[in-house]
Amino acid sequence: MPPGLRVAFAATSARLLVEAARADGLEPIALDVFGDADTRELAAEWYPIGSAGTLAIDEAALLDRLEGFARRSDVAGWVVGSGFESHPRLLKDGHARLPLLGNAPDTATLARTPQRFYARLAQLGIAHAEVRPEPPADELAQWYFKDAHASGGWHVRPAARAPRRRGPGSYFQRRLDGPPMAALVLADGARWRLVGITHQIVRAVGVKPCLYFGGIGPAMLEPPSLARLQAMLDRLVPAFELRGLNGIDFILVGGEPVLIELNPRPTASLALLDPAVGGGLLRAHVEVCRGARLPDHAPASAEQGVRGQEVVFAPRALAVDRLLADAFCARPWLRDRPQPGTRIARHGPVCTVLAEAATEDEVRATLGARRAEIERLLESGHD
Repeated sequence: MPPGLRVAFAATSARLLVEAARADGLEPIALDVFGDADTRELAAEWYPIGSAGTLAIDEAALLDRLEGFARRSDVAGWVVGSGFESHPRLLKDGHARLPLLGNAPDTATLARTPQRFYARLAQLGIAHAEVRPEPPADELAQWYFKDAHASGGWHVRPAARAPRRRGPGSYFQRRLDGPPMAALVLADGARWRLVGITHQIVRAVGVKPCLYFGGIGPAMLEPPSLARLQAMLDRLVPAFELRGLNGIDFILVGGEPVLIELNPRPTASLALLDPAVGGGLLRAHVEVCRGARLPDHAPASAEQGVRGQEVVFAPRALAVDRLLADAFCARPWLRDRPQPGTRIARHGPVCTVLAEAATEDEVRATLGARRAEIERLLESGHD
């Protein structure tokens, strides 16, 4: 693949993808709803495709932009991040305008159709959390309500608080006890390579019981658990014809990886595992999706150091002024820096803090200290 290949990255927030792409030697174009300062600094071009206030992607704006790229003939294709879960048709419409570098749109649709997706897992003999259209009345406390057309845990509710009106992606999933984890996989439609495994940071915010805050990795599994995960991937990848980078969320229950959901796209884990593949993960994703062979590599190991990232959410509604924006800039371990004038709702995402150390415990401690520092900054409004 030629150096400086121009590729568009579309997501609710494209910063992570753009940063990784730039480090991999690509020329990234950012399409997102936030337009954070560091996203604009890293991207060769940035275009808005929605509203940060609602975290909603504007379908017409995205398709119009993809058409413009196709007319220019200097953009190889586009890669999706988070935010497209509720837009399965948009992937197909976008692919008709500019090549989608990733899974086929039908694969993404299947992964977001609970009845078909989990039925297919059962046919494959893949251990997964039990799902139902309605939970047992006497076990409501053991179930969550979910929406397959959402991401980040914003849609998860206790089953007893399920809305009366439910969309086509609605379902109930049994709660499981165990550490939440994720595997990042690079695949060519039939074969796969395990990039690495991460611990997910999941906490309650307000009435949301399972909000995704971030992750820490690489994480290591005991050999029997790793063998079970590999056996899962041997069946999952060819059955769904997964291509490029894909995320598999699972709970480790008594040493058994139990699948929670499939994210058929590059996930936030790539920022924690990028050194695992020579040349960079997003470059490998683009190359494989354009027909190159899977690279040979070993999964990321904690022996090479541990990374962490955690989103900081607003404790109250706030407006970012120049003083606060400058304070963000003064902290090199902070990403997703909002522009002056940005308004953020209570419990809305503000920024992301990073940490790197020799051990997972050290990373957790540093993330906690940096999160607390930003929360104090948000309360005071100045350095």
